[in-house]
Amino acid sequence: MATEIFDVIVVGGGPIGLAATYEVAKTGASVLVLEKNNFFNQAGSSGDLARMFRTMYTEDFMADLAKDAMKLWDDLEQDSGTSLRWMSGLLNFGDKDYGGNTPEGTLLGPKDNLKRLEMTFKELTATQIQERYPFKDLPPDWIGLFAPDNGVINVQLLLRTLLSLAKDYSAEAKQHTSVLKIRPCKTDKNIWQVHTIRHETEDITFRAKKIIISPGAYVNHILRPSFGVHLDLDIWEMVASYFNCNAGPKGTIFPSMWFQFAPDNNGRSRLFYGFPTVPWGPPNLTRIAVDAASRRIKDPSERLTNVVNPDDIRDTQDFIKAHVVGVDSTVPAFTLTCLQTNVSDNMFVMDYIPKEYLHGGREKSVVVFTAGWAMKFVPLLGKALAEMALNGKSGFEREQFSITRKDKKNRPILVDDNENESHGDQLKRESSFAFTQQASGSSFRGHHNVDK
Repeated sequence: MATEIFDVIVVGGGPIGLAATYEVAKTGASVLVLEKNNFFNQAGSSGDLARMFRTMYTEDFMADLAKDAMKLWDDLEQDSGTSLRWMSGLLNFGDKDYGGNTPEGTLLGPKDNLKRLEMTFKELTATQIQERYPFKDLPPDWIGLFAPDNGVINVQLLLRTLLSLAKDYSAEAKQHTSVLKIRPCKTDKNIWQVHTIRHETEDITFRAKKIIISPGAYVNHILRPSFGVHLDLDIWEMVASYFNCNAGPKGTIFPSMWFQFAPDNNGRSRLFYGFPTVPWGPPNLTRIAVDAASRRIKDPSERLTNVVNPDDIRDTQDFIKAHVVGVDSTVPAFTLTCLQTNVSDNMFVMDYIPKEYLHGGREKSVVVFTAGWAMKFVPLLGKALAEMALNGKSGFEREQFSITRKDKKNRPILVDDNENESHGDQLKRESSFAFTQQASGSSFRGHHNVDK
């Protein structure tokens, strides 16, 4: 057993876990972050070159958090002396009426919040969109909403910056360390024992006063053995491809990120998005993908690690052929997958483990984060988790992130493993592909998840 008692142990060394580690370390508290794999790995949702930082939200509380996140991104960049975002803007465009029956609302839904928060935006017609971006044959009644306070996150630089800064502030970090279970110390319930195995051979127990659990899709691998509960997850195997752009003459340039709002076609999502060629990536490559997942699983162990879903790639290729100029859809330059973790409403889970599952441990001493589309909020969520662990509260907590909330069928998203469930309900909750509809819509809270 390790002799030191840390103020905080963070389980999971992805972007959220590293941001939380950094924020804890900045306060002067002692902190250890544990990562099962290599740091900067492909096992979760942060293995790519780029992610969106966006501020356009219909829901007030998300728009407010996005605005708050802008300042915290600035602070992180100032502390590191490194630019982590390319603020080239975001164009949302498409069918102005699509999404009217969803909680997130329509393409123009964010306008009220953009006005309220005094953030710049501009409306565009289909003709204006095609003049500025390499699109073609868009329906003439389509419209666009461009906002400059959005940009591309340099994911790999972000991860390395967070770990480096955390260590500079005296954080400790250990990779190749699998957490087996977390239990309160028998002699002092205010101390948590984190039982681990390092390098698959060495059993080590670490101790801490507070715990932050943030391993993304792997969260149930910690919750089940430690607290006898699990989250009812819907994990999407997202597929994205990079395609070659015309390098000139009359080359192809996307001036910013973009996202297309359009209704499904024959049960297949038409929510496509794209990134410009990023300065830190290969030249003349653009990432274009469908914001959907044909393959949905309940646990990361079910992930296909050597096969990519061809249907999602084909949908993207067909879209490029029909509506994009100067991008070669014949064969992707390269394709990647990641795990997008969701609960029933596609929203974050950021809360304390309820007292009844702590085995006598101190209340508000174990914080959990998972689910949702979080990369754009990384500095904010790291700060929130650090404050929750160290202070027992954070101004960034929201009731919409509660771990005890229920889905639209009044079922809790946090499931007690010891409760008696019917055999059929247990199978429905635990079996892969209990629901076969394609999941889609990062911008639409709960969209395509409502029939779980």
